[in-house]
Amino acid sequence: HRTQFGLGTLLVASYNEKSDCFESIAKIGTGMTENKLIELEKILSKIKKTSKPARVFSGIEPDVWVEPKLVVEIAADEITKSPKHTSGFALRFPRLVKFRDDKAVSDTTKIQEIKNIYKLSK
Repeated sequence: HRTQFGLGTLLVASYNEKSDCFESIAKIGTGMTENKLIELEKILSKIKKTSKPARVFSGIEPDVWVEPKLVVEIAADEITKSPKHTSGFALRFPRLVKFRDDKAVSDTTKIQEIKNIYKLSK
């Protein structure tokens, strides 16, 4: 269904304040209604890049890079350790809840907060 809109999965990252970079934490492929997909395609086409942005660290290579400006709210079942994502963590069964126009990327959940949530869950 997503491919009709030129989208597969959405690679998302969390901000690492210590290194001033964005580190991958999940690939989202669910929770996107047709209206969200249309809106997402419009937003991403405006911030599309020809190469990986300098402050983005990911071992996963997406088909298209975008500037880290879009803030999304994600629901997930749990946080797990991950050798695949550069944050060292992965969101298990992530789902897109909504776009957060009211938030700047600096207001998002930081890597240190993710680490703390992970420790508390164990």
